[in-house]
Amino acid sequence: MTEAVRLGVIVPSVNIVVEEWYPRVVPAGVSVHFARMQIGAGTSPERIVAMDREDGMRAIRQLASCRPHAIAYGCTASSIIQGHAFDERLRGEIRHMTGAAATTATDSIFAACRALGIKRVTAISPYPEAVDAAEHRFFAEGGIETIAHASFGITDGFGLAEPDAAAIQGLALRAWDPQSDGLVAACLNFRSHLVIDALEARIGKPVVTSTQAVLWHLLRLSGVTTPIPGYGRLLREH
Repeated sequence: MTEAVRLGVIVPSVNIVVEEWYPRVVPAGVSVHFARMQIGAGTSPERIVAMDREDGMRAIRQLASCRPHAIAYGCTASSIIQGHAFDERLRGEIRHMTGAAATTATDSIFAACRALGIKRVTAISPYPEAVDAAEHRFFAEGGIETIAHASFGITDGFGLAEPDAAAIQGLALRAWDPQSDGLVAACLNFRSHLVIDALEARIGKPVVTSTQAVLWHLLRLSGVTTPIPGYGRLLREH
């Protein structure tokens, strides 16, 4: 790369996962910059919508000031709860306000599933039941059928990051339906990237996570195609 590439990621204030992981694995010449949106206690739909309305635009403007080449709105639940029209409008607002390429967590998941040929999935998440059910409806409206699923039912936003690799892998294997084209793990405050390679080896199918898909999509939108090993077929082969 002849020019440094800057990636921007907007996350809820409780996120402690991707800010630590992304800078460690991006290729040389790529930097990752973050902005946080304040969110109140809990992971209810009402709390998430309030975060978007009260702090989302501020975070976008803040991140724009470092002139990133691509920006991701890193809250899967925001789009799941508010729908595809919200997601499309949000990406348009980010492009208009910043001049940068834009994606969201759900947009990245759909792009990853297209790249991997995934249409029927087993879905896992740390979310409470209401958000998890909204996720499956959202996927269906975008052409991805959830044929099996499981969630941890965590209602505390900070607590979404608590399940360790063994717990996440256990949840995924218990839920796994071999009729699926692949497995999807939602939420950017979920340590799902730690088990992608192990899960793909066990199930013989691709695994897409919010954490991994957002990083992959940001890199590709920025013109970076360097393979990243250790986190599944998506980052390694596509």
